[in-house]
Order: sequence, then structure tokens, then C-alpha cells
Amino acid sequence: MSVKKILVLCLVLSFILSSICITYGAEIIEVTSVRTIPNPATVKYPPGDSVYNNVWTRLYESELGIRLKYLWAVDSSQWEQKTNIMIASGDLPDFFQASKQQFYQLLDAGLLEDLTDVYKKYASPQTKKVLTEHGPEPLASATVNGRLMAIPFTALAKEGVPILFIRSDWMKKLGLPEPKNMKDVLKISEAFTKKDPDGNGKNDTFGIAVDRDFAWLTGFFNSYYAYPNIWVKDKTGKLVYGSIQPEVKTALKTLQDMYKDGQIDPEFGTKITTKVAESIVAEKIGILYNGFPTPLYPLQDLRNRNPKAEWKPYPIRTIDGRLPKLQYSLPVNGYWVVKKGCKHPEALLKIMNLWVDIFYFNKSDEIWARYGNDPDTGNEIWQNAHAQIHRAWKNLEEAYKVRGVLKGTTDISELTGDDKGVLYRVRKFLEEGDNSCWCWNKIYNEGGCFDVVDFYKKRNCYIMDQFYGPLTNTMTEKMPILDKLQDEAFTKIIKGAPIEEFDKFVEEWKRLGGDTITKEVNNWYTLRK
Repeated sequence: MSVKKILVLCLVLSFILSSICITYGAEIIEVTSVRTIPNPATVKYPPGDSVYNNVWTRLYESELGIRLKYLWAVDSSQWEQKTNIMIASGDLPDFFQASKQQFYQLLDAGLLEDLTDVYKKYASPQTKKVLTEHGPEPLASATVNGRLMAIPFTALAKEGVPILFIRSDWMKKLGLPEPKNMKDVLKISEAFTKKDPDGNGKNDTFGIAVDRDFAWLTGFFNSYYAYPNIWVKDKTGKLVYGSIQPEVKTALKTLQDMYKDGQIDPEFGTKITTKVAESIVAEKIGILYNGFPTPLYPLQDLRNRNPKAEWKPYPIRTIDGRLPKLQYSLPVNGYWVVKKGCKHPEALLKIMNLWVDIFYFNKSDEIWARYGNDPDTGNEIWQNAHAQIHRAWKNLEEAYKVRGVLKGTTDISELTGDDKGVLYRVRKFLEEGDNSCWCWNKIYNEGGCFDVVDFYKKRNCYIMDQFYGPLTNTMTEKMPILDKLQDEAFTKIIKGAPIEEFDKFVEEWKRLGGDTITKEVNNWYTLRK
């Protein structure tokens, strides 16, 4: 018997033996929680199963001796409202996922269990690895006066910063060289606008994707070392708001020139991101800034429409050719909190350890099919797992492993079930020409998105939002007004208002509460240090 089969057999037997031990007298503890309902489009339950009773809840009882009882489960759209009502009532489960504001609310009310010692004793080495590979900030954000008061629900951050995507088939058709700096990108945008790259004889294409909320432009601003909507350090070490810095003015002036030249859709001010995506799929736009999942959507939809359409991802090009710094926020989706006085706070860590083991480190196909993704139906069983946390570089490592197998330098036994799912789709494209899997190849294989992510990581091309505390009093009251003021000012400037309007916007932003917010943010920052 091979070593691999022996290891798999041992793992399966450990689950069986655990079940036997519990069945014959080991103590079972009961803990309560609440949760969102898994996506019904991708999670199907066999007869008798539900969000309340499924393979994961049964695994907690058989493997850990923990009977997890959900008090309620709601659609994700209702989550915040439902948990706010629950917190206001004071009737809390043993543990649950809280938002950042809810975490601080519970902390101020003295309703949270101190998890410092529980974390040290019960968090597995692999769980600690997942929680710390993002950097020290996630755990620091949950630490107050040296005590860990929650477990951060870590999320992708650095992996997901903007990438520059360009229609490479259009570049080839027009004889354009690959961009080395921002000037080259602007030349490509102009050519895509004026030289009929789609060959239909009409002046109906635009250079760059822009939406009404400027979500598609974060990478563009970062090309100018401008960082809207986050807090960054100035030369004195104090925090300043990125949206009002002079680098933003420079980027807006460029966008204004592009708009005047016809390189930006004149209707951008009314288009949400999905409407801009429709324009990309309709082959009206040739440059966009977005994260690594972009080939999945919207580029795969375009590829389905036109199998000859090709895009190439590049690292962000800057105005002076230096390395970019891409903005990102604290890699935390929320916090796993435990009610003060909970009899078994360790249950949270034990459940979390099991999630980490199975989703990120298990290499058994049998276990993955049972608790991860069903290979026959595609059922995403893993969504039923509770107390999830996410790795910082999971997808990049996946790309390394998939490429290694394709080259013959990595044995397939080193891949997890999720890794094998990606490998299967990449091979479907490479070996069978399955166009529906083009996106997977474009993301994970050589020449794809993770070439760019790898470039960023090796050169530390990041700048993090330095404010990750609770909303200040003035933020709660004034930030919606300031955000609207910003959007209106940026839109007017791009559409041709004098560039001096930016200076007026900055003055108004400060007067309407921005100066007070800046003081509050720096007070928080001083205390955190």
C-alpha cells in the first residue's frame, strides 16, 4: 500500500474512532450560534439535511464532541439587521460573527469573553498560521489593552489588489507595444478609442472602464500614487485622508483629458459596475483595473461571446516607472466573538481548527468530496462549515502548485481538493480546448493573473489603510455627506469642470467635518501606537 493511501486511511479511521469514542460515553457539550444561509444556487441539501443539520454539524459532534445549535439562520442580506436586533436585546448565543462596529459595541458593553488564554491553548499551529500570515494587523485589531477579545475573520486583501487588464488582441491588431509606464497605457487607451480596434468601421469603443462610483478606477489612481478613500501617513507620520491629497488632483486632470478626448464613456456617471461590465462584454472597452477574479467575470462572458477575444494582465504601471503601491484595507471581514461567561469558549477554536484542517490542508479526495466540493454535482458543501477564516495567499500558492503539476515538478498528491479542482479546469482548457475554462487558465497558469500577484508580493507593492478602528462619532454623522460631496466633485471634474474645483472640494470636505474626523482618526492612531 502506498504512503498516500496509508495516510488517507489513517485520517478516515481517526474520524471513525472519534465517533466511536463519543458514542460510548465521552462528554458532548452544546454551544449555540447564529449564521447566514449558504448560497442556495451552489449548496444543495440531501433529504433530511438543512443548514441546521448537515455533514459539518454532525462532524463537529462526532469528531469534537461539540453539538452546535443554531438559534437562527438568515439570508446574508438580512444578517446585519438581524444581528443588530439580537445585540440590542442582549440575548446572545455562545459565539457568532460580528461586524467591526458590532465588535466594538459589544466590547464597550463588557459583553465579550477574553480569548487570550483560550487562543494560546486551543488554536492549532495551522490556525495560528492562517491568522498571522496576513501580517500582525488582524490580531492587533482584535486586541485591546494586550488582551485578545475576538478572533478576526481574516479575508483576502493583498491577493485582491488591482491588476491592469488590456485587450491584447486589440493591441496586436493595432501594432501597439506592451506598456512599460503610464504614458504607454494612455497611448493604448487613445488608440483603442480612435483606431477602430474591433474593426466594425464605427467610432464606438472607449479606452478605459469607468463607473459612477469609481470602483473600476482604484488601480488608475494608484498609478499616480493617489489613494482615495483610505487613510495614509503623511511626511510627519500623521494620518491624512487619501481622497483630498494633491496626487488625486493630478489623476483627475488626466481623466478629464481622457474624457474630453472621447476615451471614457460619456454616460459613466449613471452606470453602476455591472453596467460597465456589460460594456466590456459588448466589446466597447479595452482597458480595465480590477482584481484577479476578473477573468471569471466579466471577461469569461466576453470570451463566451467571442472566443478569439484575448486579455493580458499586467502589474499597475506608474507615471514615473517606479514600482506601484496598491491600496488595500485591513484583511478582516468581521470578528468571531464569544459571549462573556460562555462555559466552553474553546469550542470556537476547535471548530475553527477543523475548518482550517479540511479546507486548507487536507489532501484526501474522499474527505474533500464529503466536506468540501462534491466532484459529481459541484455542490459546495464547505459553505456549511462555521467559524471560517481565510488564508492570505491561498490562491497564489494554488497557482504555484497547479503550474508545478503541469510542468511535472510537483506531484499531484501534494494538492488539496480545491487545488485539484483548479487543475482540472486548467487542463480542460489546455488539453480539450474547453473555452468555458479559459478564465481558470488566465487566472492560474503562466502568463495569467498570478504572475502579477507574485510580482506584487515579491516587491511588497502595497499600502494599507492605516485606520481600522470603530467609526468615530463624526464619521457616523458626516461621512455619508462627505462621500457624496466627493463623488459629485470627481464626476464634475472628469466631465470638464475647472481643475480648481478640486481645491474647493478639499476646503468644503474639511469644513463639513473632515477636519474633525482627521483629529479623531489621529487620536485613535496615537492610542493604537
